Amino acid sequence: MSAEPAWAPRPARRDVYGRRRPTLGDPTPLACTVALTAIEVAHGGDGIDTLLRWVTPEVRESLARQHSIARRTGSRGGTEASILRARACRVSRGAAEIAAVAMIGSRAHAVAIRLEDLAGRWVITVLDIG
Repeated sequence: MSAEPAWAPRPARRDVYGRRRPTLGDPTPLACTVALTAIEVAHGGDGIDTLLRWVTPEVRESLARQHSIARRTGSRGGTEASILRARACRVSRGAAEIAAVAMIGSRAHAVAIRLEDLAGRWVITVLDIG
């Protein structure tokens, strides 16, 4: 066990080619943008293709399933969503978790997101909409 405090600066990580990579910045703006789009998609709106770069295939499949169910029940989207509040917690050097409260229409939803540093960018590995 190290006597070094947990908040002490650490050296930059290295990528697969041995080059130094700085630790990624705050993921909250990305998480809020993805949460807004995900809420709209889960309520039958379009936009799932805009998330391809930022989510894993498993998250995309889950959103596509929710989108399909919403469309079959007659929901076509069009209702604007907004983020009321978001809290970020860096759980490790390469991972962060975001808890957000989103409103779509008159309903509030809890959104939980886990982001991981994959190849030098934030990628959403878990997205749960309550």
